[in-house]
Amino acid sequence: MIILVAPQVSRAERNRKFDPEAYRIEMRNYIIAKASLSADEAQKFFTLFDEMRAKERALFRKTRINKNKPPKTDEECRKAILQKDNTEIELKKLQLKYHESMLKVLPPSVVLKCLFYAEEFDRKKLREASQRHGGYRKGHDSRNNNPKTNNRR
Repeated sequence: MIILVAPQVSRAERNRKFDPEAYRIEMRNYIIAKASLSADEAQKFFTLFDEMRAKERALFRKTRINKNKPPKTDEECRKAILQKDNTEIELKKLQLKYHESMLKVLPPSVVLKCLFYAEEFDRKKLREASQRHGGYRKGHDSRNNNPKTNNRR
């Protein structure tokens, strides 16, 4: 009986939809607890952090290469590479702007802890999602999401 239930739970977890609001709340609670933030510090940090994250997401969307219509010619590839580079530069400028704003309202030690724990949370969740979806598999070609055995000619 237990053996039959375990795969069903695992499958249900794998098919679970991502909830951005739940993720944001969980991250917020994680950072507050790990960095030992006061209510005032949390309010100041997350006002700027949430705004920065929203703008980062908009930039991330620009860096995605359209999988349905990938660049084919050398000129299209060149353009895609330069566009991605410019978007990443925009991203760093955005982060610098917000980090400077955070440093104006909070001590550097608090900002550094919060940013560290935000990255740690993201890595932790990515690792959990990877494990939930089978993780790295030997013989798996991550470039096209097909097992290498299917790429033989």
